[in-house]
Amino acid sequence: MEDRRAHKRIVVNMKVAYRDSGSAYRMGRVANISRGGMFILTDSPVWNIDDYLFASIDVQEFGKVIWVQGHIVRKCLEGIAVKFTRSDDKGINMLLSSRGVPF
Repeated sequence: MEDRRAHKRIVVNMKVAYRDSGSAYRMGRVANISRGGMFILTDSPVWNIDDYLFASIDVQEFGKVIWVQGHIVRKCLEGIAVKFTRSDDKGINMLLSSRGVPF
């Protein structure tokens, strides 16, 4: 099957704290990320498609937290796929370029 994603994804293993529109806080791990979104591994995929969330990704190698907002575009037993609606573009670009993803 052809990959039709607009942005190249990289595999990562980073802590993420996130909250839904009801302000419930949860923890998970980012499994992959791109300029346009991420996949969060979570043991509580009680989300609905199009639910909105706010997240802070702990990028330990830079000592930085990257803030993002987005909505759920896919969910499965392992977690949720998030499409960014707002993000710390400078932080995302720094992370991706450090892993060899060109601008």
